Amino acid sequence: MTKPSFEDTWKVEIRRGLLQYAVLAIVRLHEKGIHGYGIARELDERTDGLLEVKEGTLYPILHRLKKERLLNQYTEKSDAGPRRKVYVLTGEGDRVLRELSVILEDIFKKLEALKE
Repeated sequence: MTKPSFEDTWKVEIRRGLLQYAVLAIVRLHEKGIHGYGIARELDERTDGLLEVKEGTLYPILHRLKKERLLNQYTEKSDAGPRRKVYVLTGEGDRVLRELSVILEDIFKKLEALKE
């Protein structure tokens, strides 16, 4: 088995942090909540596949964000089968998302300036 390239490893690390931010941003768009499948679908659609995520990646992120009290979870009845988990942003999640947005904007500005 070959060792992953620097670029591949770097992309995984960058993507991991950005996915958490993106999940918070998607959930924030849905005041009444959104289920995991909806989050995955929107991540794929809104980022043109750049942040496509599989269940094995998404649900640990949702669990971590819930543990950090950035998301709340409730269950709702599903017409298609068993009850499903729905995620909503907490007040702390909204605060963290706004703070991260400022930080990311600053990072991207400074990175863009490095190219000049």
